Amino acid sequence: MFQDDMLSSATSSPASSVYSPASSSGAWVQELSHDQQSVRLIGLLYQCSAEVAAGSFDRANLCLEHITQLASLDAPHALQRLAAVFADALSRKLLNLVPGISSALLSLANSADAHLIPVARRHMFDVLPFLKLAYLTTNHAILEAMEGERFVHVVDFSGPAANPVQWIALFHAFRSRREGPPHLRITAVHDSKEFLATMATVLSKEAEAFDIPFQFNAVEAKLDEMDFDALRHDLGVRSGEALAVSVVLQLHRLLAVDDGRRHAAAGCLTPLQIIARSSPRSFGELLERELNTRLQLSPDAPVVSSLSPNSPAVTAPHATPKLGSFLSSVRSLSPKIMVMMEQEANHNGGAFQERFDEALNYYASLFDCLQRSSAPAAERARVERVVLGEEIRGVVACEGAERVERHERARQWAARMEAGGMERVGLSYSGAMEARKLLQSCGWAGPYEVRHDSGGHALLFCWHKRPLYAVSAWRPATSCRHHHARS
Repeated sequence: MFQDDMLSSATSSPASSVYSPASSSGAWVQELSHDQQSVRLIGLLYQCSAEVAAGSFDRANLCLEHITQLASLDAPHALQRLAAVFADALSRKLLNLVPGISSALLSLANSADAHLIPVARRHMFDVLPFLKLAYLTTNHAILEAMEGERFVHVVDFSGPAANPVQWIALFHAFRSRREGPPHLRITAVHDSKEFLATMATVLSKEAEAFDIPFQFNAVEAKLDEMDFDALRHDLGVRSGEALAVSVVLQLHRLLAVDDGRRHAAAGCLTPLQIIARSSPRSFGELLERELNTRLQLSPDAPVVSSLSPNSPAVTAPHATPKLGSFLSSVRSLSPKIMVMMEQEANHNGGAFQERFDEALNYYASLFDCLQRSSAPAAERARVERVVLGEEIRGVVACEGAERVERHERARQWAARMEAGGMERVGLSYSGAMEARKLLQSCGWAGPYEVRHDSGGHALLFCWHKRPLYAVSAWRPATSCRHHHARS
C-alpha cells in the first residue's frame, strides 16, 4: 500500500514546495529518486485539487503539467497510474469550462471506451474478491429469508454489476435445501437487451440441469431512469410469492440531484481559438494543450459554485427524491429481504476538496489491490482505466445531476434507509464465515478480510484493514408492513 508516512509527508509539504513554476521542461524529474517522485506526485495531486477548488486555473494547469511528467497510464507503479487517472479527471473538470468542445471531445472519448466496459467488469470480477463476496453473502441472506417458501421471486437491480454466476450459485443453494428447491422466478433490470437475452439463456439451461422450476423476466431499463410508480407492474410482482431484492453498486445513483449548478463560461477561450492553437495527435495530447491555454474565469465573473469548497453537502434523505420514491415503491411490494452492496466511502460531500481527498485515498487502495493481484497487465489496465476510471471521473469531474457516483458509507446508508421506512436485517455469522472460507479457498486470506461493522449489522470487505465495500440487508419497517397489509 502507499505508505502513510509518504502521504503525510506530501500533504504536510508547504504549497510553495509543491507548486514550483520553474523547471517545466521535465529535466527535474530525472533528479528525483523513486520515493521522491512518489511524494512529489501525491503532493501535486492534492495541490492541483486545491487550486481547482479555489478557481486558480493557471496554477491548476501547471500542476497538471508536472503530474503528466511523473505519471502515466502505462507506468509500472500503481501510484503513477492512479495519478494519471486522477489527472484525467481533473483535466475534464477544467475542460468543462468550455461546454461545446468539452461535450464533443469527451463524448467521443467515452464512446471509444464503451465497448470495453463489459469486458473490464468481467476482469474485475475475476481478479478481485469483492463481487464474489457480495454475491455469496447476498445469496446466503436470501436463502435464510426464504426458508420454507415454495414460491420465490428475486429481483436483481444490479444492472452493470449483475452476473448470472450469482444466481447459478443460488440454484445450487436452493437445490440443497431439505425441502427441495422452490419455484423460482428471477427478474433482472438491465439496459442491455443483449445482456438480458444471454442471462435468460444461461439461467434457463442451468435451472433445467438442476431440475428447478424456473422463470426469467427481463426488464430493459436503468434503475435511475425507471418509473417507480409502475414498479409492481414492470417487475410482474404476484401475490403468493416471497420477494427478495438485490442491488449491487447501484443505489448511490439514486442520490444524484439536479442542483442547478452550471459552469460559468465568461472569459473562456472559444472552441475555435483552442482548436487553432492545437494540432493534437491524441486525445491525451489535446487535453494537455487545452490546459496549456490557461483557461480562466473573467475577473468580473462570479466564483463557480460547483468548484467552491464551501458548497453545502447533499446528505439529508429528503434531498434525494429518487431514492425516497424507490424505497416507497419497494416497501409497497413487501419484500422479505432487500440486500444492497455499496462502496464504503464518502464521495457525496458537496465540497470538491473533501470528495477529492476521500477518493484519492479510497482508489489508492483499490489500485494497490490490483497491483498485488495475479491479473495479467492488460486485464488490470482495463479495470483501472475503464471501471475505476469511470468512477473516479464521476466523483471528481462531474456536478449536479451528472454526478451519479455518490458513494456513501454504511452508517450514512443506514440513516437513509431508516428514513425511507426500512429496518435492518442482521447478516448472520454463518454468512460471514462462508465469505471467509471463500477468501481462504481462493488464496485471498491475509490482506483481504471480512468483518461486521461496529453495530454488527453490515458486512465490510476490507483490504489491509481498510473497508472498501459494505453489504447490508433490509426489509420494510414493522409499521410500514402493517400499513401495507391493511391497504
